[in-house]
Amino acid sequence: MIQKLIILAFLFIPLIGSSKGKEALPSVWVIKDSVSKSIHKDSVKMVFNVMDQSNQLMLNQHSTVIQVKIDGKMKKYTLRDKKRTFKLTLSKGKHQLSFFINANFEEIHFNPELIGSHYYEIGLNFEGSGSSGRQIMVEKPVIYLYSETEQPFSLKIKTDAELQFTYPNYENGWKGTISKDGTIRMNGSSYPYLFWDASLPVENLKLNWQDADQIQGTQVIDYLTNQLNQLGMNDKEKTDFITYWGPRMQQMKYIQVLWIQNDAINPIAALDISPSFHQNRIYLVFQETDQPIEQTLELKLNPLKPMNRSGNYLVEWGGIEVQSNL
Repeated sequence: MIQKLIILAFLFIPLIGSSKGKEALPSVWVIKDSVSKSIHKDSVKMVFNVMDQSNQLMLNQHSTVIQVKIDGKMKKYTLRDKKRTFKLTLSKGKHQLSFFINANFEEIHFNPELIGSHYYEIGLNFEGSGSSGRQIMVEKPVIYLYSETEQPFSLKIKTDAELQFTYPNYENGWKGTISKDGTIRMNGSSYPYLFWDASLPVENLKLNWQDADQIQGTQVIDYLTNQLNQLGMNDKEKTDFITYWGPRMQQMKYIQVLWIQNDAINPIAALDISPSFHQNRIYLVFQETDQPIEQTLELKLNPLKPMNRSGNYLVEWGGIEVQSNL
């Protein structure tokens, strides 16, 4: 990641612009610097305005989380189309500030000397990092196989992702035998499911957070239970799913959740299995926010398509935690 270090002594820098068209903005600048009698002599108040002339942040489509580090301590603020500002109250004097959205944009560093009783409006402009090869983890896809009769199988994962860990070992595919009770036998050993995870190029993940459900961390278990019941998971599958994702998600304040199902997962990874099986696939994609997103609070929970659990079929679930929206 390219980092920009901006060190200012709070000289007034006007907003750049002209009637002939938009000019490039600096990464950080002072829009307004004024003295206020309502502010304590040892304090300052700051309002940060995030500019996005080229709509690179796509705030008209979804919210984003900005991570702000203040003298080594982290805070998070949620930005959206109609709220592109956030506020800080700090003590007077020297501070080290940094602002980060995600790997697509350069991190901004700002080391101001603040004067007591002052009110500052600050502009921030995030520029694309120009980096390539960014990766995101596809976590714990597990594949359960169910067969009407005991029979051999072969299964391959077709993906641009780089496999990180597989169990049992994946050697250009998995080959073994499936029992009627769902037990998978390979090389003299038995397994309840096939496991893989992978590092995926982020350009393979196309997300629209306008379709997201929004929940509080305290609601996670009830929410997941409801969704998985609607999907038609059995008790083992539900338990495996909830005990993996639940503890992590419960620690979050607010969570936006997207579900990717069946053929929509193929751009991430497709499964090639022989003999033919009904494929029931579900991926959970989620990100934490520190504030509720108003436009999603009124949405009904997005319905999931029930599984086809007849004949020979498989069930696969996995997930992706997005640290900041992509």
